Amino acid sequence: MSCDITSGFQLGCRDNSGGIKNVYILSGSVNTITEANGAITDLDGSGVFYQFELTKNTGDFVETPTPSLENGTVFYSQVINVAFHKLQASIRNQVKVLAQNPALKIVVETNNGVESPYTGRFFYVGKDRGATLTGGAGGTGTAFGDANQYSLTFEGLEPQPAFEITTSGALTDALTGITVSY
Repeated sequence: MSCDITSGFQLGCRDNSGGIKNVYILSGSVNTITEANGAITDLDGSGVFYQFELTKNTGDFVETPTPSLENGTVFYSQVINVAFHKLQASIRNQVKVLAQNPALKIVVETNNGVESPYTGRFFYVGKDRGATLTGGAGGTGTAFGDANQYSLTFEGLEPQPAFEITTSGALTDALTGITVSY
């Protein structure tokens, strides 16, 4: 049977951390994805992955398997929550374009990984069907210490869990024909 369990796992060292550092959103297209052992080793295409740097403790990525016993189906909801600080025209303009896009390709860089720049663990969201901006809010808060920001939620509904992009260092190491703009 093709859904037989083939291995287990052991607890590793306690060197894990939560949250996300950056999201990279593609303006362009992915033509070919090379996969090995359930991970992506190469993305070939054209365009630019634009980096959206996040302030510490302001973003998360949650993936939820959604099986239906009655229907014999399963899909994965991939949700990214981010906060872009400062209500200002440049961010407003980006939010508008992101909201209009029906199939975003997003790479999430987690805090879990090597601590030098751009070498966390990377996960590809919206691989087959794309992700969309599904909600959020922009607000100033009330008190001086309140958040002045856009809080946005992106969601993808995919047939498989998000693939990790395995790379020896920067995200650019796994890209062919696609650049990264910081």
